[in-house]
Amino acid sequence: MRAGELAPPPPVGTPSGWVLRIGQRAIPVVGPSWRDPRLHVAAVIVSLQVLGQAVLGFQLSIAQILVTILTCAALEVGITLVRRQVLLWPASALLTGNGVALLLRATGTGHGQWWSLQGAGYFALAGTLSLGSKYVLRGRGGHIFNPSNFGLVCVFLLFGTRVVNPQDLWWGPMSPGLALTMVVIVAGGLTLVARVRMVGTAVAFWVVFAVLTGVTAATGHCMTARWHLGPVCGGSYWWSLALSPEILVFLFFMITDPKTAPEGRASRVAFGALVGLLAALAVAPAGTEFWTKLGVLGALAVACAGRPFIDAAVSRFGRAWGRRLAPLATGGVVLAVAGLVVAGLPARPTAAAVPAQAMAPRHITVSPPALPPSVGIDPSVGKVVGGVPPALAQQLASALAGDLALEAQALQNRDRAVAAEAGTGDWLAALDRTIAQGGLIEVPTYHLTKLTVVAVPNPLRPQDPPRLGVVVTGSVQWTAEGTAIVGQVVRAPSPGLHETFVMAPSPGAPALISAVIG
Repeated sequence: MRAGELAPPPPVGTPSGWVLRIGQRAIPVVGPSWRDPRLHVAAVIVSLQVLGQAVLGFQLSIAQILVTILTCAALEVGITLVRRQVLLWPASALLTGNGVALLLRATGTGHGQWWSLQGAGYFALAGTLSLGSKYVLRGRGGHIFNPSNFGLVCVFLLFGTRVVNPQDLWWGPMSPGLALTMVVIVAGGLTLVARVRMVGTAVAFWVVFAVLTGVTAATGHCMTARWHLGPVCGGSYWWSLALSPEILVFLFFMITDPKTAPEGRASRVAFGALVGLLAALAVAPAGTEFWTKLGVLGALAVACAGRPFIDAAVSRFGRAWGRRLAPLATGGVVLAVAGLVVAGLPARPTAAAVPAQAMAPRHITVSPPALPPSVGIDPSVGKVVGGVPPALAQQLASALAGDLALEAQALQNRDRAVAAEAGTGDWLAALDRTIAQGGLIEVPTYHLTKLTVVAVPNPLRPQDPPRLGVVVTGSVQWTAEGTAIVGQVVRAPSPGLHETFVMAPSPGAPALISAVIG
């Protein structure tokens, strides 16, 4: 993941002594070296990819990983061959590609679609931008930006959440697989930062980021996430950020890249603290997980661009302003906290929506359809935080039965006020149009044989919290209202009913139908 090189490539022709001969031309071959720290990082990232595919349910295909890696490798091999006349083992490029693939997701890719090329162009573009920045955007004898970070930020800003998204902050409920993943990240990360002497950078970032996001959480900040029912607030918000596997990967394997961090111990500590400060300020106004993660990644890009100023400031503090450092630091903390409080105002909801709602009585004159003995809960619900207990599943089923009865009542009486008690959104709009059209109106009578509560993502807004839905299996019979054949069956009963009714919470009342997915 650390797209920048951890160590400079070996001198041309010395590691392997191999030579590739093409006609009269001899091209030195530089192979991998076991002493290269990048192999250490590669082992950790590959382990995370394997765990993600095997036990964590990553929505990422092997084909997407390979597209990204091969794009970066081909570019680096070609560029070094042209510039240095050497065939170089692309250690840095392989790391860049693997790191991009670890954090990039293409909307529509499901877990288990091992060879899906969904969004392959975005992966290739991210790899190209990452690797290209290493050779194009340079200063002070090296590349300015962490390559994988630069490519990811560019792709997310260019295309947005409908087509590409960062990997989730939450990698699933605690399990042996997730526990092993955390061990791999922390153990591998600590070993790496000790080896490259950047422990201070890592510690400075985490302390500043954790403290300041704690302040943000304490002031009532919330964000929405596709893995959480309702907004993520308070302690859950802080935990999701400060101890997220994705933040730890960012901490250990991206900001601690010696090639894009300042030189000198004090400058590197200041660099880590600055990234933490910028990240905290960027996520404070973010109301969605997408912008929260983009804020964290963008903070590193800004800090890398300001690396010369960090070196100059630290040098000046060390020589002339040592006695003023404490009051200046105190003033900086005060300003940072004030900035967080102000910046976080847009992301503080007046009241957090909750899935469970009180069951207020409704005036239903049509008999609701009978419910089956039990209501099932789909495994998709268990993949989100704040899942559905059996009592809530039963409550949703009862609300649905009442909504269906009110639908029939509204159609029979052509009463739009009753329709508003049954539904909302697109479903209510369609019901209102039916009532307003006049003439023959067909009234459904449902017979429910099986109900299952599911989590329903929003395909148009992939980062939105999932909605709860009830999959209905059974049959429906249609009768006519408003003509001479009132009460007569106008369509044969449909025994193949299998639809998902998306339910919307309604404060102080049962959940309402908001959409139907056939």
